[in-house]
Amino acid sequence: MDDSYKMSGHKLLWHLDRVHDWAEGKQIAPLYLDMGITQSCNVACKYCYYATPENRTDKIIPTPALIRFLGDCADMGVKAIGFLGDGEPMLHPGVYEAVTAGADCGLDMAISTNGVVMKEEGLLEFLRALTWIRFNISAADASKYEQIMGVPPSVFDKVVAHIKACVELKKRFKLEVTIGMQMVLIADCVDQIVDYARLGKELGVDYVVIKQCSESGEVGRGNAVTDIAPLEEVMQKAESLANENYRVIIKRRKMEYNQRTYDHCYGCEFLPQINGAGEVYCCGNFFGNPEFYIGNLCEESFRDIVFGERYRQVMDQVKQQVDVQTMCGEKCRQNEINEFLWSLKNPPDHLNFI
Repeated sequence: MDDSYKMSGHKLLWHLDRVHDWAEGKQIAPLYLDMGITQSCNVACKYCYYATPENRTDKIIPTPALIRFLGDCADMGVKAIGFLGDGEPMLHPGVYEAVTAGADCGLDMAISTNGVVMKEEGLLEFLRALTWIRFNISAADASKYEQIMGVPPSVFDKVVAHIKACVELKKRFKLEVTIGMQMVLIADCVDQIVDYARLGKELGVDYVVIKQCSESGEVGRGNAVTDIAPLEEVMQKAESLANENYRVIIKRRKMEYNQRTYDHCYGCEFLPQINGAGEVYCCGNFFGNPEFYIGNLCEESFRDIVFGERYRQVMDQVKQQVDVQTMCGEKCRQNEINEFLWSLKNPPDHLNFI
């Protein structure tokens, strides 16, 4: 089945007004923000930066600051917010309130969670406010779950129960929320691919996605699958389980190493990133690097940050000074956006011979 979500590509073609303003050199608001809302986590996935205890803190973005930020985003023209990291967003005490507040402002809201913690009270309204929820569960059985996610196997059953509860509420109340599951492909879960696709179908989710492992420092090294060619038959078998109501999405393009076709990074203006302490950076690759730190939404309004001098200074530095071939990590979040924007900046000859 086709990937109707276009997970391996980009969607700037549907936001050409913002692209036009950017091409004209105007200051633009981001279209979308990946962000953490806490730096705590309750699992220890082999592939994750936060599997290492020293990378975790007890910092969160306080709920009032988070809700103020969401209002700023809506007023500025940001279209969507994803609570996708650093830590586990469902550990934030105000996560239900924040998601609902964001949706009430007109933002498309999404969350990626390990699914271990999920309060029953308020769950219906939480799901009603979400455009999508994705469960990070990189195994199809309890034994493998323990090995990959770093928690007791009994937690697997708890997560499965939470997925079932969300699916049941969606069906009973005819909710529009899309419910998905995500496997980060590492060597330890290669033998789980088909069973994983089967599990998603049995649970009644809308899709499962099998994605690349993005290495962070030493985390992930030796685990990432770098050659997916031997897995093609298995992947096709998993994809054969899809139907008109259920998709199996394999991000082959992201898994394969591709030399960047562009020399400068332009995508950060459309998609900057925020960590779980509220710190705004041009992208997650530079989290913790003071050279690319822009501001903290716990201390000032997001509008003031985006339209401030420091934001422009950092974004210009990224465009002009960052060597994308040597300074940026593999599997860049903005890669496909950059490919598109680079082609706009560097059109082919004989342009009118379409």
